[in-house]
Amino acid sequence: MYSAYCYEPFYSFIPLVNSARQNKMPLSRQSGRERSSHSPGSSIYRRQGGRRDSGLRPASSFKRQHSIRITPPPDAIDDEPEPTAPPVELMDKVDGYEYVSFDVVEVPPPTMTFPKKEEEEPERASPPSGPQLTEQEARQALLKYVSTRCCYGKSAARDMAITKIDHSCAFHYTLETFSEKRQTAWAFEPYAGGTIDSSSTDTPPGPWDISAAPSSPFTNSNTQLEVPHTASIKTCHTCGGVGRKRCYTCSGNGYEQCYSCHGDGYKNTLSGAHERCFRCHGIGRRRCWKCNGDGLALCKGCAGTGQIKCYIRLTVTWMNHIDEHVVEHSAVPDEKIKSGSGQVVFEEEDENLWPINHFPNTAINMASVQLIQQHATAFPAEKVLRQRQRVRIIPVTTVHYQWKNHNNTFSVFGFEKKVYAPKYPQTCCCGCTVL
Repeated sequence: MYSAYCYEPFYSFIPLVNSARQNKMPLSRQSGRERSSHSPGSSIYRRQGGRRDSGLRPASSFKRQHSIRITPPPDAIDDEPEPTAPPVELMDKVDGYEYVSFDVVEVPPPTMTFPKKEEEEPERASPPSGPQLTEQEARQALLKYVSTRCCYGKSAARDMAITKIDHSCAFHYTLETFSEKRQTAWAFEPYAGGTIDSSSTDTPPGPWDISAAPSSPFTNSNTQLEVPHTASIKTCHTCGGVGRKRCYTCSGNGYEQCYSCHGDGYKNTLSGAHERCFRCHGIGRRRCWKCNGDGLALCKGCAGTGQIKCYIRLTVTWMNHIDEHVVEHSAVPDEKIKSGSGQVVFEEEDENLWPINHFPNTAINMASVQLIQQHATAFPAEKVLRQRQRVRIIPVTTVHYQWKNHNNTFSVFGFEKKVYAPKYPQTCCCGCTVL
C-alpha cells in the first residue's frame, strides 16, 4: 500500500544532518548555501510542508503511465509462433509407453477373435419391384421440368407422341464400415496448479484399455483424452522458469512504430497542413501494445507460471468408411441416380456382414462380395466396430417419343419424378447448354 507513494525528499534530508554531525559542525557554522538548502523555507521543507497538508504524494508519472495498458492497433496480430515441444529426453519413462514421442504415433488395435458364424446364411426376403409410370404421369413430369427452364418450349412436351415406355429399376448399394483409430503422443500445457496424476500413483492403462465411446455410430468424430497416471511437472523450457521472455512483437525494444503516422511523427490533414501526430505526439513510435513497453511478455509455453504440465495424450478418431456401387442400364448418369429419391429395400447391420446373394440382379451380389472383402483388409490400423449395408431401389422410366422430325428419349427417375432430357428438341436460345 505504501509503495505507491514517494518519500525521497524526507530521506534525502537525513544524510545531510548526519554528515554535519559527523563533522562536528553545527548548522549555524555551515556555509550559506548549505544553510539555505536546509532552512525552513527551502524546497525540502516546502515539500515536507506540502506533504503534511495534503497527505502522501502519489506515485511518479512513469509508474502511472506503465500501469495503463496500451490499446492495440486496429491491425494488431499476435503472430508469435507456438512454443516448440521440450526435449523428449526430459520426459518421464512410463511403462508401456516407451515408444511415445511428441510426434503422433498410431497404436494398432489388439487382435480380436470373433466367434465363428454358422455356415447357414441369413434368410432374406426378395426385394419389391418399383412403381411404373403411366403415359400421362410421364408427360406431366416432363412439362414440370420444362417449366423450370427458361429456354425450353412447352409445345414439344405437350404435343409429342409417346411411342414406347420402358420400366426398369436402378440399384444403389452402399457399404459402411465404422472403425476406431487411436494415437498417442506427449503433450504439454501451462501448469495452473492442482493435483497431478503421476505414474507414481498407479500403473498407466494401455491405449486400448481406456474407455471412449462415439457420440453416434456411423458418424465421423474424434476426442482427446489424458492417459491416466502419466502427468508430471517440468520447468518451462521456453523461458527457463522465469515466466517472461523477450517480446516477439517489438523484439524486446519496448516500442514500435506508430501505426498512425508510420514513424514520421507528423501527418497531413485534409486541408493540407502538416501537423503533429496525436497518437504518438510527434515521436514517431509508441509503447508496444503487447509488453506495455517493458520489452518482456508473458511466456506462451507456461502462461507466466514458469512450469508446464507434461502428459501423454490419447487421440481417438472414429471414421465411417463408405463405398457404393450403382447398377443402372438406362441413359441416366450414376451421379443423378444417387441424388434421386428411392426406397430402401434391404438393410443389415452387424460387426461382420454376410455378402448379399439373394438379389435378382447378380451385379449387386457381386458388388457386395467385392466391397466386403475389400473392407476386411483395408484398415489394418483401425478397429472395426460395426458394418452396415443397404440397397436402395430407384425407379427409372425411359420414354420414347416423336415430335416433328425428332425421335428421341427422356427419362423419369426417382419417387419425386426427376427428369433427365439432355436432347430436348425445343430450345429457344442459341448458345444455351443443357446440363
